[in-house]
Amino acid sequence: MKTLYEVQEYNLCGGWINNWHDESGPTYFESRTAAETELDYFLLDCDDEVEAGNMPDAPSIEDFRIVEVQNV
Repeated sequence: MKTLYEVQEYNLCGGWINNWHDESGPTYFESRTAAETELDYFLLDCDDEVEAGNMPDAPSIEDFRIVEVQNV
């Protein structure tokens, strides 16, 4: 049984879901650290876009969580 991790985002209509996808489908990470690193980069990119005036505000870290998934 292989353990992977996914970044989930809280949505009012769907609750906690994996919104992270690429051209091949949902994104999963080999370790919690890899998922945390990717989430950190995402949030930093959002902060940069807010500063550049391309976004009104950045998402909050509280809207995300990293969970362990198996047999994906």
